[in-house]
Amino acid sequence: MKSFFLIMSFFCFGPFLWAQENEWSEPIVIKQNRITAVSLDNQGFIMMANQEGDIYQYDRFGDFVNNFSPSRQGRIDFLEASWTVNIFTYSIDLQEYRILDRFLNPIAENRVQTKGINLGKAATLGNNNIIWIYDESDFSLKQFDHRRNQIIQQQPLNLILTNSDLMIQEIKEYQNLVFLRIKDEGISILDNQANLIKILPFNTDQALSFTKQELVYVKNGLIHFMDYVNTKASTFTIPKEVNNHSILISDKAVIFYNLSEILIYDKALSPLNQR
Repeated sequence: MKSFFLIMSFFCFGPFLWAQENEWSEPIVIKQNRITAVSLDNQGFIMMANQEGDIYQYDRFGDFVNNFSPSRQGRIDFLEASWTVNIFTYSIDLQEYRILDRFLNPIAENRVQTKGINLGKAATLGNNNIIWIYDESDFSLKQFDHRRNQIIQQQPLNLILTNSDLMIQEIKEYQNLVFLRIKDEGISILDNQANLIKILPFNTDQALSFTKQELVYVKNGLIHFMDYVNTKASTFTIPKEVNNHSILISDKAVIFYNLSEILIYDKALSPLNQR
């Protein structure tokens, strides 16, 4: 009889409990205007940049921590906070990079056109504080050492991506690999010497985002995970509040953002908890 009640309890309540465990919790909402870039540092803090070049820092509960406002305003196109020590920003309009410490104090800033780079269209911070810059004037991916103030390596991308229009939208270094997001062509993966490894032929207009050994992005009402080594893929349904948002994932939170808001979900109370 006891077994009978256990079985009946599973059939009556099991689907309900499974659904509850796979629903998204209510998000914490941060409203901001003219968001251009969002990044996570390795402590789970959220960094957000806007059209004016301001940077705001929030914790994973959505509480404001700190902010930085530059003396020379300009849109921040690329923001990278995932490295251990420094935060990196780059403005295409100003052709200027800035490096800040964890307390948002500026450490270094410079216009790249004074450093042998004529038209930097994408940039990111790499390992050992090397800056990767795509110079559209000569179609080269360049490594710039801001401490030594010199270009230490450059790779003509038109020679290794021969069938590409080279409309590079983003660069990101992750796990000693360099990822190039190219408009309407997919994602090219290079080694840390800028030699081509492979091309992932899927398109996304969202900023590159990683978790473990996977690229993660939102498309057609689903969160897509793609293992960039073996191309194994999986999907999860997005929360009901998400519409035209990009995604970031930390150990504790799942974060969606667009031009006007950041949504923070508790990862432990989400369908991604078991990943």
